[in-house]
Amino acid sequence: MTNPRRKMAALLCGAVMASAAGCSTHASVPADFCKVPVSKAALSPLIPDNGSVKQTHTALESQQGSACALSAGGQRVLYVDITRWDRAPDPADWKASAAPYKYAAERAVSFPGRAAIGSNGAVVQATCTSRAAYMSFGVDFFGDRVENTPTGYRKLQRFVNDFVPRATKKFHCTD
Repeated sequence: MTNPRRKMAALLCGAVMASAAGCSTHASVPADFCKVPVSKAALSPLIPDNGSVKQTHTALESQQGSACALSAGGQRVLYVDITRWDRAPDPADWKASAAPYKYAAERAVSFPGRAAIGSNGAVVQATCTSRAAYMSFGVDFFGDRVENTPTGYRKLQRFVNDFVPRATKKFHCTD
């Protein structure tokens, strides 16, 4: 014979668990960012677990490029400014480029180009197939997923290594 108090406690516990699960809204990871396909493995570490995800995309008018933002739960999480330049890049002081970001340094990337990547942002130059052209990316990362530690840059680097080569293809910079 079962104890009625145990039965009631089990029912009450089950109801509380069911209602709690129904109340949370898990952020869905989009399949693209800035109208560029991006892997969920590269984007999901940047997005908080709760809240609806929204994106904005603005095409640049003066030249090829875009400005894009991603928000989760009403808070901006990621902002990327992309510009294609039809000239050789100016020499860059990568130490100075890294200065605004926490734990930033010039880091090896998976594509032809250079990048200063920190835990909360990055500056990237991707070389186009034509040496007389390149693309610049300014990346800002916000919110509680930023890890301001010496290894915190890794999640942003994972995103940069996935996103930048796909964006350079979109803008006909690379094949």
